Amino acid sequence: MAWWLWGLLLGAAAVLVAAAVDWWRIGHVPKHFTPIQPHLGNTPTIYIHGYSGNRYSFGHLLGRLHRAGIAQKAMVIHVKRNGQLRVQGHLLDTKNPTIQVIFCRSRAHLATELTWLHQILVLLKHNGVHRVNLVGHSMGAVLVMLAAMQLPTKDTPRINKIVTLAGPFNDIELGKDTDEILVYEWGPRGPFRQAPIYHYIAEKIHDLPRDIHILNIAGDIFTIPTRHDDGVIAVQSAFALRWLLPKAGIDYQEVLIRGVRGAHSLLHENKLVDDNIVRFLYAS
Repeated sequence: MAWWLWGLLLGAAAVLVAAAVDWWRIGHVPKHFTPIQPHLGNTPTIYIHGYSGNRYSFGHLLGRLHRAGIAQKAMVIHVKRNGQLRVQGHLLDTKNPTIQVIFCRSRAHLATELTWLHQILVLLKHNGVHRVNLVGHSMGAVLVMLAAMQLPTKDTPRINKIVTLAGPFNDIELGKDTDEILVYEWGPRGPFRQAPIYHYIAEKIHDLPRDIHILNIAGDIFTIPTRHDDGVIAVQSAFALRWLLPKAGIDYQEVLIRGVRGAHSLLHENKLVDDNIVRFLYAS
Protein backbone atom coordinates (compact mmCIF):
# COMPACT_ATOMS: atom_id res chain seq x y z
CA MET A 1 0.00 0.00 0.00
CA ALA A 2 1.31 3.43 -0.91
CA TRP A 3 2.77 5.49 1.95
CA TRP A 4 0.29 8.31 1.38
CA LEU A 5 -2.65 5.91 1.71
CA TRP A 6 -1.29 4.58 5.00
CA GLY A 7 -0.98 8.17 6.21
CA LEU A 8 -4.54 8.92 5.20
CA LEU A 9 -5.87 5.86 7.03
CA LEU A 10 -3.88 6.61 10.17
CA GLY A 11 -5.06 10.20 10.12
CA ALA A 12 -8.68 9.13 9.80
CA ALA A 13 -8.26 6.68 12.68
CA ALA A 14 -6.80 9.41 14.86
CA VAL A 15 -9.74 11.67 14.12
CA LEU A 16 -12.19 8.91 15.00
CA VAL A 17 -10.43 8.16 18.28
CA ALA A 18 -10.33 11.83 19.17
CA ALA A 19 -14.00 12.15 18.32
CA ALA A 20 -14.88 9.19 20.53
CA VAL A 21 -12.94 10.59 23.48
CA ASP A 22 -14.51 14.00 22.94
CA TRP A 23 -17.98 12.43 22.77
CA TRP A 24 -17.61 10.86 26.20
CA ARG A 25 -16.09 13.96 27.75
CA ILE A 26 -18.52 16.55 26.42
CA GLY A 27 -21.70 14.55 25.99
CA HIS A 28 -21.82 12.77 29.35
CA VAL A 29 -24.13 10.26 27.67
CA PRO A 30 -23.51 6.58 28.51
CA LYS A 31 -23.81 4.16 25.63
CA HIS A 32 -26.28 2.02 27.54
CA PHE A 33 -28.63 3.17 30.28
CA THR A 34 -29.63 1.07 33.24
CA PRO A 35 -33.38 0.64 32.86
CA ILE A 36 -35.44 2.66 35.31
CA GLN A 37 -38.91 2.23 36.67
CA PRO A 38 -40.53 5.51 35.60
CA HIS A 39 -42.62 7.42 38.09
CA LEU A 40 -46.24 7.28 36.98
CA GLY A 41 -47.98 10.61 37.45
CA ASN A 42 -50.69 12.68 35.84
CA THR A 43 -48.63 15.69 34.70
CA PRO A 44 -49.09 16.06 30.92
CA THR A 45 -46.05 16.66 28.72
CA ILE A 46 -46.66 18.83 25.66
CA TYR A 47 -44.52 18.15 22.57
CA ILE A 48 -44.11 20.96 20.02
CA HIS A 49 -42.48 20.58 16.61
CA GLY A 50 -40.28 23.12 14.85
CA TYR A 51 -40.56 25.17 11.66
CA SER A 52 -42.28 23.15 8.91
CA GLY A 53 -42.85 20.32 11.37
CA ASN A 54 -45.77 17.91 11.28
CA ARG A 55 -47.21 14.89 13.06
CA TYR A 56 -44.12 12.84 12.28
CA SER A 57 -41.79 15.28 14.04
CA PHE A 58 -42.56 13.77 17.45
CA GLY A 59 -44.96 11.03 16.41
CA HIS A 60 -42.45 8.20 16.38
CA LEU A 61 -40.89 9.24 19.69
CA LEU A 62 -44.29 9.36 21.38
CA GLY A 63 -45.13 5.99 19.89
CA ARG A 64 -41.96 4.48 21.33
CA LEU A 65 -42.70 5.83 24.81
CA HIS A 66 -46.29 4.60 24.58
CA ARG A 67 -45.33 1.08 23.50
CA ALA A 68 -42.71 0.88 26.27
CA GLY A 69 -45.37 1.70 28.85
CA ILE A 70 -43.50 4.85 29.92
CA ALA A 71 -45.94 7.53 28.78
CA GLN A 72 -49.39 7.29 27.25
CA LYS A 73 -50.13 9.21 24.08
CA ALA A 74 -53.33 10.75 25.37
CA MET A 75 -54.11 13.77 23.23
CA VAL A 76 -53.35 15.47 19.91
CA ILE A 77 -54.17 19.15 19.53
CA HIS A 78 -54.31 20.52 15.99
CA VAL A 79 -54.07 24.29 15.76
CA LYS A 80 -55.95 25.21 12.61
CA ARG A 81 -54.78 27.91 10.26
CA ASN A 82 -57.21 30.38 11.85
CA GLY A 83 -55.96 29.54 15.35
CA GLN A 84 -58.90 27.37 16.39
CA LEU A 85 -58.08 24.22 18.34
CA ARG A 86 -59.16 20.72 17.35
CA VAL A 87 -58.63 18.32 20.23
CA GLN A 88 -58.45 14.55 19.85
CA GLY A 89 -58.27 12.24 22.87
CA HIS A 90 -58.49 12.92 26.60
CA LEU A 91 -56.37 13.00 29.74
CA LEU A 92 -58.71 11.04 32.02
CA ASP A 93 -57.15 8.07 33.85
CA THR A 94 -53.85 8.30 31.93
CA LYS A 95 -50.39 7.96 33.44
CA ASN A 96 -47.62 10.23 32.20
CA PRO A 97 -49.94 11.55 29.47
CA THR A 98 -48.43 13.17 26.39
CA ILE A 99 -49.99 15.86 24.26
CA GLN A 100 -48.77 16.35 20.69
CA VAL A 101 -49.32 19.84 19.32
CA ILE A 102 -49.48 20.21 15.53
CA PHE A 103 -49.56 23.64 13.94
CA CYS A 104 -51.40 23.46 10.61
CA ARG A 105 -49.61 26.70 9.71
CA SER A 106 -46.25 25.17 10.48
CA ARG A 107 -44.31 28.20 9.27
CA ALA A 108 -46.09 30.79 11.37
CA HIS A 109 -44.23 33.54 13.21
CA LEU A 110 -42.93 32.74 16.67
CA ALA A 111 -45.21 35.34 18.28
CA THR A 112 -48.23 33.76 16.60
CA GLU A 113 -47.30 30.31 17.85
CA LEU A 114 -46.85 31.72 21.35
CA THR A 115 -50.44 33.02 21.20
CA TRP A 116 -51.64 29.58 20.09
CA LEU A 117 -49.71 27.85 22.87
CA HIS A 118 -51.28 30.23 25.37
CA GLN A 119 -54.73 29.15 24.14
CA ILE A 120 -53.76 25.52 24.66
CA LEU A 121 -52.50 26.13 28.19
CA VAL A 122 -55.64 28.08 29.10
CA LEU A 123 -57.77 25.21 27.78
CA LEU A 124 -55.82 22.68 29.84
CA LYS A 125 -56.10 24.78 33.00
CA HIS A 126 -59.85 25.12 32.41
CA ASN A 127 -60.03 21.32 32.31
CA GLY A 128 -58.25 20.82 35.61
CA VAL A 129 -54.59 20.61 34.58
CA HIS A 130 -52.47 22.49 37.10
CA ARG A 131 -48.96 21.80 35.85
CA VAL A 132 -47.33 20.64 32.63
CA ASN A 133 -43.97 19.76 31.08
CA LEU A 134 -42.91 21.16 27.71
CA VAL A 135 -40.71 19.58 25.02
CA GLY A 136 -39.75 21.54 21.90
CA HIS A 137 -37.62 20.83 18.86
CA SER A 138 -35.74 23.51 16.89
CA MET A 139 -37.97 26.61 16.68
CA GLY A 140 -40.29 24.79 19.06
CA ALA A 141 -37.44 24.78 21.59
CA VAL A 142 -37.32 28.57 21.49
CA LEU A 143 -41.11 28.65 21.76
CA VAL A 144 -41.22 26.63 24.98
CA MET A 145 -38.53 28.83 26.53
CA LEU A 146 -40.51 31.96 25.69
CA ALA A 147 -43.63 30.31 27.08
CA ALA A 148 -41.89 29.64 30.38
CA MET A 149 -40.91 33.31 30.63
CA GLN A 150 -44.12 34.91 29.42
CA LEU A 151 -47.07 32.59 30.02
CA PRO A 152 -47.04 31.63 33.71
CA THR A 153 -50.31 33.32 34.65
CA LYS A 154 -53.26 32.53 36.86
CA ASP A 155 -55.17 31.09 33.88
CA THR A 156 -52.40 28.69 32.75
CA PRO A 157 -50.86 25.59 34.38
CA ARG A 158 -47.50 25.89 36.09
CA ILE A 159 -44.62 24.79 33.87
CA ASN A 160 -42.65 22.17 35.74
CA LYS A 161 -39.95 20.84 33.38
CA ILE A 162 -38.70 21.79 29.92
CA VAL A 163 -36.73 19.78 27.36
CA THR A 164 -35.25 21.61 24.39
CA LEU A 165 -33.87 19.82 21.32
CA ALA A 166 -31.57 21.67 18.90
CA GLY A 167 -32.77 25.12 19.86
CA PRO A 168 -31.42 28.06 17.80
CA PHE A 169 -31.00 30.22 20.90
CA ASN A 170 -28.29 32.42 19.39
CA ASP A 171 -29.33 32.43 15.74
CA ILE A 172 -30.55 35.12 13.39
CA GLU A 173 -32.84 32.74 11.47
CA LEU A 174 -35.19 30.86 13.81
CA GLY A 175 -37.26 29.16 11.13
CA LYS A 176 -36.24 27.79 7.78
CA ASP A 177 -32.82 26.25 7.27
CA THR A 178 -30.12 28.29 5.59
CA ASP A 179 -27.16 27.16 3.50
CA GLU A 180 -24.72 28.69 5.99
CA ILE A 181 -24.73 27.62 9.63
CA LEU A 182 -24.38 30.66 11.86
CA VAL A 183 -21.73 30.35 14.56
CA TYR A 184 -21.19 32.98 17.24
CA GLU A 185 -18.15 31.70 19.09
CA TRP A 186 -17.86 31.74 22.88
CA GLY A 187 -15.53 33.61 25.16
CA PRO A 188 -15.01 33.24 28.92
CA ARG A 189 -18.20 35.23 29.59
CA GLY A 190 -20.40 33.87 26.83
CA PRO A 191 -20.99 34.41 23.11
CA PHE A 192 -18.91 37.15 21.50
CA ARG A 193 -22.03 38.28 19.65
CA GLN A 194 -25.69 38.04 20.58
CA ALA A 195 -28.54 37.46 18.13
CA PRO A 196 -31.77 39.35 18.91
CA ILE A 197 -33.48 36.26 20.34
CA TYR A 198 -30.55 35.58 22.66
CA HIS A 199 -30.49 39.18 23.81
CA TYR A 200 -34.25 38.98 24.49
CA ILE A 201 -33.90 35.78 26.52
CA ALA A 202 -31.04 37.35 28.50
CA GLU A 203 -33.22 40.36 29.29
CA LYS A 204 -36.17 38.20 30.39
CA ILE A 205 -34.30 35.34 32.07
CA HIS A 206 -35.31 36.42 35.57
CA ASP A 207 -38.95 36.00 34.61
CA LEU A 208 -38.45 32.24 34.63
CA PRO A 209 -39.92 30.52 37.68
CA ARG A 210 -37.05 29.59 40.02
CA ASP A 211 -38.37 26.06 40.54
CA ILE A 212 -38.34 25.14 36.85
CA HIS A 213 -36.02 22.39 35.55
CA ILE A 214 -34.49 22.49 32.06
CA LEU A 215 -32.74 19.82 29.96
CA ASN A 216 -31.05 21.14 26.82
CA ILE A 217 -30.09 18.58 24.14
CA ALA A 218 -27.97 19.37 21.08
CA GLY A 219 -26.43 17.35 18.26
CA ASP A 220 -22.99 17.32 16.66
CA ILE A 221 -22.65 15.22 13.52
CA PHE A 222 -18.91 15.89 13.47
CA THR A 223 -18.55 15.99 9.69
CA ILE A 224 -15.64 18.41 10.05
CA PRO A 225 -13.42 18.16 13.18
CA THR A 226 -13.24 21.94 13.58
CA ARG A 227 -17.00 22.45 13.22
CA HIS A 228 -19.65 21.49 15.75
CA ASP A 229 -23.25 21.45 14.57
CA ASP A 230 -26.15 19.14 13.77
CA GLY A 231 -26.17 20.10 10.11
CA VAL A 232 -28.50 23.05 10.81
CA ILE A 233 -27.83 24.50 14.27
CA ALA A 234 -24.39 25.11 15.76
CA VAL A 235 -23.68 23.66 19.19
CA GLN A 236 -22.59 27.17 20.19
CA SER A 237 -26.14 28.37 19.48
CA ALA A 238 -28.00 25.48 21.11
CA PHE A 239 -25.86 25.58 24.25
CA ALA A 240 -25.72 29.38 24.52
CA LEU A 241 -28.22 29.05 27.38
CA ARG A 242 -25.44 27.75 29.61
CA TRP A 243 -24.29 31.36 30.07
CA LEU A 244 -27.73 32.49 31.25
CA LEU A 245 -29.68 29.85 33.14
CA PRO A 246 -27.27 28.76 35.92
CA LYS A 247 -26.54 32.40 36.75
CA ALA A 248 -30.26 32.95 37.19
CA GLY A 249 -30.43 30.06 39.66
CA ILE A 250 -32.22 27.69 37.26
CA ASP A 251 -31.64 23.94 37.41
CA TYR A 252 -30.05 23.39 33.99
CA GLN A 253 -28.59 20.28 32.34
CA GLU A 254 -26.99 19.68 28.95
CA VAL A 255 -26.58 16.59 26.79
CA LEU A 256 -24.63 16.52 23.53
CA ILE A 257 -25.44 13.71 21.08
CA ARG A 258 -22.58 13.04 18.68
CA GLY A 259 -22.50 11.16 15.41
CA VAL A 260 -24.86 10.64 12.50
CA ARG A 261 -27.89 10.21 14.77
CA GLY A 262 -27.23 13.63 16.21
CA ALA A 263 -28.40 15.27 12.99
CA HIS A 264 -30.99 18.01 13.40
CA SER A 265 -33.99 16.05 12.13
CA LEU A 266 -32.86 12.77 13.70
CA LEU A 267 -32.59 13.88 17.31
CA HIS A 268 -36.20 12.93 17.96
CA GLU A 269 -35.50 9.55 16.34
CA ASN A 270 -32.58 8.76 18.66
CA LYS A 271 -32.73 6.20 21.49
CA LEU A 272 -30.23 8.17 23.56
CA VAL A 273 -32.51 11.19 23.35
CA ASP A 274 -35.48 9.02 24.37
CA ASP A 275 -33.57 7.75 27.40
CA ASN A 276 -32.47 11.21 28.49
CA ILE A 277 -35.99 12.59 28.17
CA VAL A 278 -37.43 9.67 30.13
CA ARG A 279 -34.90 10.01 32.94
CA PHE A 280 -35.34 13.76 33.13
CA LEU A 281 -39.15 13.75 33.11
CA TYR A 282 -40.06 10.52 34.85
CA ALA A 283 -37.25 9.30 37.11
CA SER A 284 -38.70 9.16 40.62
